[in-house]
Amino acid sequence: MSQNNFPPELIEQLQRDRAAIAAELPQLAERHERMVEAKEEDTYSGHLRRAIHNSGRLIRKIAADAGISSHTLCEFLEGTQTLRSDVMDRLAQAVRATIAVEPHRAEHSR
Repeated sequence: MSQNNFPPELIEQLQRDRAAIAAELPQLAERHERMVEAKEEDTYSGHLRRAIHNSGRLIRKIAADAGISSHTLCEFLEGTQTLRSDVMDRLAQAVRATIAVEPHRAEHSR
C-alpha cells in the first residue's frame, strides 16, 4: 500500500509522531546511560539495582510489592532518587534478593 492511499490527516499524524519520537531519543539515551552507571555502582544501592534488573519482574509489579510508585522506582534505578532503608528492604524482598553488608575491619597502625 503506498502512502498515497492514506488520508492526509493520517499522514500528518504519522509525521508528528515521528518528530516526537526523534525528539525523545536523546532523552531516552541519557536515561539509559544513567541507569547503566547507577547499576554498576559498588554500593548497596547498586547491588539492589542489579538484583531488580536481574529479577525478570515487571517494574510496576516490583514497585507495587514494595509499596512505592513505578515512577519512584524508575528514578531509583536511574540513580536520580534516593530511598529510605525500609523502602530498599521492601524492594529487596520484592525481588527475593539478599544483599549482605560486611564491615571492613580497620587496620591499626603499630
